[in-house]
Amino acid sequence: MKLSRPEYAAQYGPTKGDKIHLADTGLVAEIEHDFTTYGDELVFGGGKTIRDGMGQASKWKSRDGALDLVVTNAVIIDPILGVVKGDIGIKDGKIVGVGKAGNPDTMNITP
Repeated sequence: MKLSRPEYAAQYGPTKGDKIHLADTGLVAEIEHDFTTYGDELVFGGGKTIRDGMGQASKWKSRDGALDLVVTNAVIIDPILGVVKGDIGIKDGKIVGVGKAGNPDTMNITP
């Protein structure tokens, strides 16, 4: 199934090439890179992809390096990364990565 750009943005947020308004500042930012694997987006809710065996893997524990928290589908404006959309990985209260989060057994993820 192919989604139009407006349909995709409504369901998963902006992607590479999309422009977003930054609140009421009058500034506009263009997404330069999207870490999402199209068709493999992490989505919360009943029957969605973030559940055991799909978007999450319960066998990974904190001692194995599992994250404490993931913020999905965030737009990040960073002086080094640029304007990107991705998942933010948090461990021990610190941001430890920006990329594609998910189940390493079933998804192409980035550390």
